[in-house]
Amino acid sequence: MAGPYYADEAVTLHLGDSLDILPTLPTASVDAIVTDPPYEIGVAGRAWDTTGIAYSVPLWAECLRVLKPGGNLAAFGAPRTYHRMACAVEDAGFRVIDQLDWIYTHGKPKGTNLARAIDRRRDDREQVLQVTAWLKAARDAAGWSSAQLNDLFGFAVGGQAQHWTTQGVAAAVPTRKQWDRLVDTLDLDDSNIRPVVEGLWARKGTVGEAFGRREVISERQEAVRETGHYKGYSGHRIKSRAASDEARRWEGWNTTLKPAHDPILLARKGTGFDTLTASVLKHGTGGLNTTGCPSSGGGWPTNILLGHDCPPSGCLANCPIREVDAAARSFPIFQLASRTPATQRVTVDGTAHDTPKPLGLMRWLIRLITPPGGLVLDPFAGSGTTLLAALDEGASAIGVEQHEPYARITTARLEGRYPSLFDNA
Repeated sequence: MAGPYYADEAVTLHLGDSLDILPTLPTASVDAIVTDPPYEIGVAGRAWDTTGIAYSVPLWAECLRVLKPGGNLAAFGAPRTYHRMACAVEDAGFRVIDQLDWIYTHGKPKGTNLARAIDRRRDDREQVLQVTAWLKAARDAAGWSSAQLNDLFGFAVGGQAQHWTTQGVAAAVPTRKQWDRLVDTLDLDDSNIRPVVEGLWARKGTVGEAFGRREVISERQEAVRETGHYKGYSGHRIKSRAASDEARRWEGWNTTLKPAHDPILLARKGTGFDTLTASVLKHGTGGLNTTGCPSSGGGWPTNILLGHDCPPSGCLANCPIREVDAAARSFPIFQLASRTPATQRVTVDGTAHDTPKPLGLMRWLIRLITPPGGLVLDPFAGSGTTLLAALDEGASAIGVEQHEPYARITTARLEGRYPSLFDNA
């Protein structure tokens, strides 16, 4: 194996797949694992967020091996995929001891406005079935089969040609080029059906007629708005009322809720002793530093962590801190800095990480589960926030990152203590 991508007296960063790197680390050599694995939901369309690695039992088994007995694991997940990660962690041999929740305000709904989608929908089903019925009759009359048509166009067995002659849900119309080849090869007279096909081609990619009849209720041009680290939406916004009866029935309905929390799995490796106390005395691992991680009011920390990313001018309308008011003192709160200027962003060679976590939050997690001066492992190092947080907490760290552009970001941040996206908490 090649040497570390970056190394100094406190931090080692490996470039490669964790499934390849972790087996090279000594057994029972790290005190804690704090990591932000891929959520497996395709964040920003990134392929790295759909590999299934977060569900890999062998991956978590390696994490278990390198962790000292009684050592703790803190791993982020997405609400809809967290359960699969938790099952993999359990199957690897960890014991789940809690679920923390990071609550935030910057989440943006990514669902579909059903009324708007219904009005946008172009219903050409009747015409499509008319065309596929005609093609089936013409194909049969010419003595051809779907298999022969697939061969003609180089499609696989059961390919696209079967959709051209079905009355099922997968019915489809050939492209203009495909149609012309069919007509020439089968010697078809398409004069009667051609106008229908031309109409379908002309409407391809357009919205339904009802969408153009929607009544505009309001219209405004928005300037860029900044709230904490997260830039608000801007541009031309139009609000309109449903036009069709079907759309009016579903006015006000959507497909998702606004995301406002990320679960954090807290799991522990078995101690090998009858009591956790014995493991703490033997290995220095297993406890939770509750005194060092108090709530904002100084009390016992909870498993609900509040993110406060409002601008200095005051809280936003949906700010959870303002909504819970005085009760917020019962929870750990992480203040996010105002948005970092473009000249200071964590961007190296034109690359920035899509999903950085607040440095203050990562410091809190490390402080909670890592003994003083301990060694922290992050098998999904990303842009290096966990490694920086470990340094800030007086710990040392090992990181593994598979993607070299992100490893470059981490190196830049470590070498120059590159300005972070978030203030320390």
